[in-house]
Amino acid sequence: MKWRNLGIVTALLLVLGAYVYYFEIQGEKKKEEAKEKEQKLFPIESKDVTGITLHSPEGEIVLVKVKDAWKLTRPLEAKADQSTADSLASDLASARIERTLEEMNPVWKTYGLDPPSLKLSFKLNNGKSHELELGEKDFSESYAYARVPGQNKVLLVSVSLVNDANKKLFDFRDKTLLEFKRDEVKALQITLKGKTYRLDKSGDNWLIQEPFQGRADRSEIDSISSELEYSKVEQYVDNPEKDLKTYGLSAPDIRLDLFLGENKSRKTLLIGNKVDALYYAKEEARDTIFKIKEDLYKKLNFDPQKIRDKKLFRFDRAEMTNLEVKLKDKKFVFFKGSDSQWKMSEPGGYKGKYITEYRLFWPLEDLEAKEFIEKASLTDAQYGFAQPEAEVRLIDKNKKYIELALGKLEKDQLYVKVLGDSTIYKVDKKVLDDLNFKLNDLIEK
Repeated sequence: MKWRNLGIVTALLLVLGAYVYYFEIQGEKKKEEAKEKEQKLFPIESKDVTGITLHSPEGEIVLVKVKDAWKLTRPLEAKADQSTADSLASDLASARIERTLEEMNPVWKTYGLDPPSLKLSFKLNNGKSHELELGEKDFSESYAYARVPGQNKVLLVSVSLVNDANKKLFDFRDKTLLEFKRDEVKALQITLKGKTYRLDKSGDNWLIQEPFQGRADRSEIDSISSELEYSKVEQYVDNPEKDLKTYGLSAPDIRLDLFLGENKSRKTLLIGNKVDALYYAKEEARDTIFKIKEDLYKKLNFDPQKIRDKKLFRFDRAEMTNLEVKLKDKKFVFFKGSDSQWKMSEPGGYKGKYITEYRLFWPLEDLEAKEFIEKASLTDAQYGFAQPEAEVRLIDKNKKYIELALGKLEKDQLYVKVLGDSTIYKVDKKVLDDLNFKLNDLIEK
């Protein structure tokens, strides 16, 4: 009997639970959905909006969406700022009626709706269209008064819709200086007041080709590319003069050529006269003239020596198998054993001793140029390479060599040349002390 009663109670609880779920929980959910639907100003999704027209006392702005890209068609034809246009379409789709003022004959002027401060009309991909008029903000400034033409109701909508719709033409214009992606750049050429610098990309590295040859500092070039990619137009010049001399763009202070992709298609930025704290600029292929920040001008108006790679050479320690250091009165020879541990073979008394790897390599890894000397004669006695203070040879697992000679001391600096490199470097003389290894510190304990 007890089991039978327990079964009945369980069944009743299941029925009650099902009732609560379907009629209370699900019913409440449906009520919320119905209320949400009823509060929506327009029954649309943002992806369905294909055109938006804004009417204000300042004029008319027309945005049209073509293949998922927004463009301006009035008062001019130009590419639109995609995020700004998308944000407005999203605001229209998500707009809610926060409150309705029930008045028999509303005095529209009271709410800033006669005339409205802003009129919006927008089209959908199904051919339908909607309109909305926006007026003043309410006392809280969180909402604005609105009206749907043909309806005798005063509506309150979120002020965010007003803020996104009540923008200037400049806000809706695309502000990209040069449209490109950083990883597409294969070469760049910068002409500064008549002098040209050309750099080519090789793998992940940059090489200076003109006016001298050498490695460029990758971080510096990446910084220039990044600045170009993310810099924006600060102002557009309305109705520009046809004569580019007016803006200093017929013979610009700076001409930047980017070469993109495998076919190295070219995009060019011209920068001319300074005006207040900005500079006139234009993309060579477009008629539009605009102004850019001084920061970009300064970034491109660089000192060519500062973009050079300060490292005399670069190597991967893990790829190295042998290191020889020859000083005037001694010689050190090191090798990587079959156990991948570094050992010494000279001086003879230390043969086979294990070496602390980082102490071995850090003098070379940290070696940086303080000054570069181009087009010099490597055989000139003033550099001292005929009788060097030290010679270094690094050999990798593919039997490739890196060789350098440390020449004459001049005050606190030392002349250095690298095999196969026409540049002479001046480095801190400290490297001589660092390469004169203290064996007790070098040998693993």
